[in-house]
Amino acid sequence: MTVSTPLGGRTSLSRRLAEELRSRIMSGEFAPGARLPSEAELVRRYQVSRVTVRTALRTLEAQGLVDVRHGSGSFVSDFGAGIRAGLQELRSISETIREMGHEPGMERHSAIRRPATVVEAGKLGIGAGAGVFAVERMILADGQAVAFSYDVIPLAGFPPELVDQLGTGSLFATLAEAGTMPARALAEVHAISDETIGWGPQRPDPGLYVLLDQVHFSRRGSAVAYCRTYFVEGRFQFVVLRTN
Repeated sequence: MTVSTPLGGRTSLSRRLAEELRSRIMSGEFAPGARLPSEAELVRRYQVSRVTVRTALRTLEAQGLVDVRHGSGSFVSDFGAGIRAGLQELRSISETIREMGHEPGMERHSAIRRPATVVEAGKLGIGAGAGVFAVERMILADGQAVAFSYDVIPLAGFPPELVDQLGTGSLFATLAEAGTMPARALAEVHAISDETIGWGPQRPDPGLYVLLDQVHFSRRGSAVAYCRTYFVEGRFQFVVLRTN
């Protein structure tokens, strides 16, 4: 007897299916090396199309959770206990931490309205001196700092009632509430050794980081945020998916 499990919610079916399968993997239902149900089985169980199933599996593969072997099926990767994200993905860090089985946390170190610097203005495509909201955040997983983020959001057109909310939780969640959810990002990755980055007792010594320098854009092509996120070396893993 086949038991169907319709996917409820407002997000796309492929996203909901990926979240469902990720949850089953993280709960230990599928151990590392285990083969996931076939595409046909997933289609029947979740009442979705084969395209939806394949999109969901590609999402999990990009996150390093699944190894898709053409002709053989999809298998759970031995991803260990680390927190990891696909470099080709555009997702909330807090959401990624939660989905990897850890408790996300956020501490806002500072938040000020000020004029944009010349560099920030160039990145965001605004005039030098235009108003921005600058936030410094510590991002935690199970109480341990995994990243320090320095974020700049242009104030023009941003809902005034949401400005002070920026940096108190997921930045993406606030941008989504403001109607400026990023659709893509232009990113640079750098290895950084800088003892001035970060703050407090959680700041690593020595200050070794992987810097993800990103400008986030809306679907209309306007820049909505410039983020420099310094991931503490050894506490966050990035997955690069090779395509042929």
